[in-house]
Amino acid sequence: MNNQEKFEVFLDLAKKLNQKFSVIPLLQGSLGLSVLVEDDLNPDDIDIALPQHLYRFSERWNDLLSFMLKEGYVLTDLHEHFFKKGEIEINFAAIDGEGGIPSLEVFADIDVREIPILETDGAFYKLMTPEQYFKVYSRSLEDNYRANKSGYKDQNKIDILKRILNKKV
Repeated sequence: MNNQEKFEVFLDLAKKLNQKFSVIPLLQGSLGLSVLVEDDLNPDDIDIALPQHLYRFSERWNDLLSFMLKEGYVLTDLHEHFFKKGEIEINFAAIDGEGGIPSLEVFADIDVREIPILETDGAFYKLMTPEQYFKVYSRSLEDNYRANKSGYKDQNKIDILKRILNKKV
């Protein structure tokens, strides 16, 4: 599945999340960066951040789980909030950081209210700026779990972002 197809899957889910939960999801990870820089970074999955209340078991997690099951996805990793449908893999994270999960503000000094909101084909979503992505991936290299798992990929993304940011100056 190519980037455009993955992005279309995201847009479909984003539009439905907008309607069902009245939230604006954040497209993050390699797919979000690919959309931003208009280059195929070969994302493995679709990383979506949602407000914490949909992520917490004690609040709306069962609603989100039911929604994903109705969309044909199977939960494959409860801890990572990872879903799969055929070759499509969706990973959910929390956009805000209540309840012990670090927010983007704590993790990378990003105010989520400053992440631009975009609209494509009727789907509203957030997509970080190059500066915001740079902060996230720079910080990710300092995280032992992430560095061991994706360090070389993250460094490649940082190099791409440095080129983009240098062009802006």
